[in-house]
Amino acid sequence: MRTLLLPLLISTTLLHAVEGERPVTSRITAAKVFLSGAQVSRSATTTVPVGRTTLVFSGLSQELDPMSIQVTGKGGYTILSVNHRINYLTESPKKQEIEELKARIKKLEHDWNIENGLQQVWVNEEQLLLKNSTVGGQQNGLTAAQLQAVNDYVRERMKAMKAGWVAQEEKKQAIHEEAEKLRQQLGTLQAQAPRPTSEVVVELDSPAEVAATFTLGYFVRSAGWTPAYDLRAKAVGQPIELLMKAQVVNNTGEDWTKVDLGLSSGNPTQGGVMPELQPWVLDQPVMLESIAISSRKHKAEAYREAPPAAMGDVRMLAEDMDAVTTVNNTVVFRTTTVEFAIEAPFTVPSDGQAHTVGVRTHSIPALYKHYCTPKLDPDAFLYARTTGWEDLNLLPGQANVFFEGTFVGQSHLDLSRPQDTLDISLGRDKGVVVERTRRKGSDDKAVIGGKRTVTRGWDITVRNTKSTAVDLELHDQYPLSPRSEVEVKLEDAGGAAVDEQRGRLTWRFSLEPKATRKLGFVYSVKHPKDQPVVVE
Repeated sequence: MRTLLLPLLISTTLLHAVEGERPVTSRITAAKVFLSGAQVSRSATTTVPVGRTTLVFSGLSQELDPMSIQVTGKGGYTILSVNHRINYLTESPKKQEIEELKARIKKLEHDWNIENGLQQVWVNEEQLLLKNSTVGGQQNGLTAAQLQAVNDYVRERMKAMKAGWVAQEEKKQAIHEEAEKLRQQLGTLQAQAPRPTSEVVVELDSPAEVAATFTLGYFVRSAGWTPAYDLRAKAVGQPIELLMKAQVVNNTGEDWTKVDLGLSSGNPTQGGVMPELQPWVLDQPVMLESIAISSRKHKAEAYREAPPAAMGDVRMLAEDMDAVTTVNNTVVFRTTTVEFAIEAPFTVPSDGQAHTVGVRTHSIPALYKHYCTPKLDPDAFLYARTTGWEDLNLLPGQANVFFEGTFVGQSHLDLSRPQDTLDISLGRDKGVVVERTRRKGSDDKAVIGGKRTVTRGWDITVRNTKSTAVDLELHDQYPLSPRSEVEVKLEDAGGAAVDEQRGRLTWRFSLEPKATRKLGFVYSVKHPKDQPVVVE
């Protein structure tokens, strides 16, 4: 076996098939998806004759990066050259499905016209019957018995005509609804405009006829995956269950059908060239400006090169076992990246939609506490403080939060910063009641000389109506002086921890079931009486 990777001779001009070229059918066997882009692997088998042969691997993605093509194989042949070209004459891979939808819509439109015509027949008969019965009554001088017979006949026919008209209307409505569904599906397929495809032309030389195998690899840009999470807290005091998911997007023009799927934390579109500082000369502003422009240009080009990265078959093992929410996978720690190798064949169609893959489940220790800022919101919020994130090799992403089996909202896991704790809000807890009222007798406005002093006091009452104790963190604030003429003094902190730089008061305490606790604080503001200030 000879495995060769030759320099690529790239051609993006349409080349017609020439005599001697042999088409080769290949299929996608694996896709390693990066945060932006994917590495696709194809395999093919064909018979290579003696001498020189030109093989054409067709139907590849137009998004293929020609510089990333690799061709290897087995069979004792020699790979002489590898070329890339674009085929602009390729028809849409959905052409047959589109034609079938058009035929079905045309038939339904034909059926609708027939039903509409039959409905018009009922209308015409009704008009004719009413006209004839009126003429007969006026000109022929019918007897009472004859008139009764005519009325009976007209009544029965009218009933039949109304029933027939309603039946036709129901058929028309059913046909219209079915046709609208097909038109919407047709619009979706037609929106995926036929794309040109890539072709890889491989020239070989073989000393003998051989059954050869080929492996073709290349990088495509219009693909990627985005991490997402489900955070589930079953009850207070229990660990947080974290389900890591991958939202995989494929918009390359190639369907990945039952392939070996891998997910990598790498991003090849960012480039791997190390930045280098240029000399900073203060007396050459032009050079500085050119450096800044060059830097901005480099960043803009890198941004344009990066495509938008958007984003399992689970089988019950026994009736009494829970369903599995993740696909078996192996975590591979590369030198600079982390990869998740999905151990089950996976299908991701090229539809530009996010397809979710359950990757891994973690159990994270958590401490449950309550948080309240009654000045802004009287409700207490339950949150879980979790630790141990640095050991999970996770990526930042959106998280759906569930508490006691109920969806409570979304959060964002910002794991890019070095931290070992993370607070997750679990929603409002109406079992903890907090009231904040202005303290009576604290509105004194004393005037001494040219200064006026305003005193404010606030009382905070906390009641725990729950049957379990709660740990509460409560925040409030007092004002900060906007200028030196205004003096602000915290007269009574009420036992709170004071942050003088931010004017913040914090109480942390545990409250027993059915218990009540009262807190409070007082501050004063002294200002020139001709320079009024607004206090709460």
